[in-house]
Amino acid sequence: MRWCFALALVLTGCGTEIGDECSSDVECGNRRVCDRASRGGYCTVSPCTASSCPANSVCVEFENQQTYCMAVCDNGDDCRSGYQCDKETAAVPFCREAP
Repeated sequence: MRWCFALALVLTGCGTEIGDECSSDVECGNRRVCDRASRGGYCTVSPCTASSCPANSVCVEFENQQTYCMAVCDNGDDCRSGYQCDKETAAVPFCREAP
Protein backbone atom coordinates (compact mmCIF):
# COMPACT_ATOMS: atom_id res chain seq x y z
CA MET A 1 0.00 0.00 0.00
CA ARG A 2 2.86 2.42 0.68
CA TRP A 3 3.97 2.29 -2.94
CA CYS A 4 0.46 3.40 -4.02
CA PHE A 5 0.77 6.50 -1.86
CA ALA A 6 4.27 7.22 -3.20
CA LEU A 7 3.03 6.76 -6.77
CA ALA A 8 0.17 9.19 -6.11
CA LEU A 9 2.67 11.79 -4.89
CA VAL A 10 4.83 11.35 -7.98
CA LEU A 11 1.86 11.61 -10.34
CA THR A 12 0.60 14.81 -8.74
CA GLY A 13 4.05 16.38 -8.97
CA CYS A 14 4.35 20.06 -8.17
CA GLY A 15 0.91 20.98 -9.45
CA THR A 16 -0.09 22.98 -12.43
CA GLU A 17 1.62 26.04 -13.80
CA ILE A 18 0.13 29.17 -15.33
CA GLY A 19 -0.66 28.33 -18.95
CA ASP A 20 -1.22 24.61 -18.41
CA GLU A 21 -4.12 22.87 -20.13
CA CYS A 22 -7.26 22.36 -18.03
CA SER A 23 -10.96 21.65 -18.13
CA SER A 24 -11.93 22.83 -14.63
CA ASP A 25 -10.75 25.23 -11.92
CA VAL A 26 -9.93 22.28 -9.64
CA GLU A 27 -7.22 21.13 -12.04
CA CYS A 28 -5.42 24.47 -11.78
CA GLY A 29 -4.92 24.47 -8.03
CA ASN A 30 -5.16 26.99 -5.25
CA ARG A 31 -6.43 30.46 -6.22
CA ARG A 32 -6.20 29.68 -9.92
CA VAL A 33 -8.96 29.33 -12.48
CA CYS A 34 -9.32 27.51 -15.77
CA ASP A 35 -10.04 29.91 -18.62
CA ARG A 36 -12.14 27.50 -20.68
CA ALA A 37 -12.62 30.11 -23.41
CA SER A 38 -9.01 29.42 -24.44
CA ARG A 39 -8.22 26.36 -26.60
CA GLY A 40 -7.67 23.39 -24.29
CA GLY A 41 -8.25 25.60 -21.24
CA TYR A 42 -5.59 27.84 -19.69
CA CYS A 43 -4.72 27.81 -15.98
CA THR A 44 -4.52 31.41 -14.83
CA VAL A 45 -5.23 33.94 -12.08
CA SER A 46 -7.87 36.54 -12.84
CA PRO A 47 -8.14 39.35 -12.05
CA CYS A 48 -4.48 40.07 -11.41
CA THR A 49 -2.03 42.89 -10.73
CA ALA A 50 1.64 43.22 -11.59
CA SER A 51 2.59 41.78 -8.18
CA SER A 52 -0.06 39.06 -7.86
CA CYS A 53 1.06 36.59 -10.52
CA PRO A 54 3.11 33.49 -9.64
CA ALA A 55 6.70 33.02 -10.81
CA ASN A 56 7.17 32.65 -14.58
CA SER A 57 3.98 34.54 -15.37
CA VAL A 58 2.98 38.13 -16.05
CA CYS A 59 -0.28 40.04 -15.58
CA VAL A 60 -1.68 41.06 -18.96
CA GLU A 61 -4.61 43.40 -19.58
CA PHE A 62 -6.57 42.44 -22.69
CA GLU A 63 -8.76 44.50 -25.00
CA ASN A 64 -11.83 43.86 -22.79
CA GLN A 65 -9.99 45.35 -19.77
CA GLN A 66 -9.84 41.94 -18.05
CA THR A 67 -6.52 40.90 -16.56
CA TYR A 68 -5.02 37.41 -16.55
CA CYS A 69 -1.72 35.94 -15.41
CA MET A 70 -0.10 34.53 -18.54
CA ALA A 71 2.92 32.22 -18.90
CA VAL A 72 6.08 34.10 -19.90
CA CYS A 73 8.14 32.97 -22.90
CA ASP A 74 11.27 33.76 -24.87
CA ASN A 75 10.01 32.15 -28.08
CA GLY A 76 7.25 29.91 -29.42
CA ASP A 77 9.02 26.75 -28.22
CA ASP A 78 8.30 27.86 -24.65
CA CYS A 79 4.53 27.69 -25.26
CA ARG A 80 2.38 24.60 -25.49
CA SER A 81 0.90 23.41 -28.79
CA GLY A 82 -1.67 25.83 -30.23
CA TYR A 83 -0.12 28.82 -28.46
CA GLN A 84 2.45 31.39 -29.57
CA CYS A 85 4.87 33.75 -27.84
CA ASP A 86 3.32 37.23 -28.09
CA LYS A 87 6.11 39.82 -27.96
CA GLU A 88 3.94 42.77 -29.02
CA THR A 89 1.00 43.10 -26.60
CA ALA A 90 2.72 43.44 -23.22
CA ALA A 91 6.05 44.59 -21.81
CA VAL A 92 6.98 40.94 -21.19
CA PRO A 93 6.46 38.26 -23.89
CA PHE A 94 3.76 35.73 -22.96
CA CYS A 95 2.07 32.60 -24.33
CA ARG A 96 -1.31 33.24 -25.90
CA GLU A 97 -3.60 31.25 -28.13
CA ALA A 98 -2.45 31.25 -31.74
CA PRO A 99 -4.98 32.55 -34.30
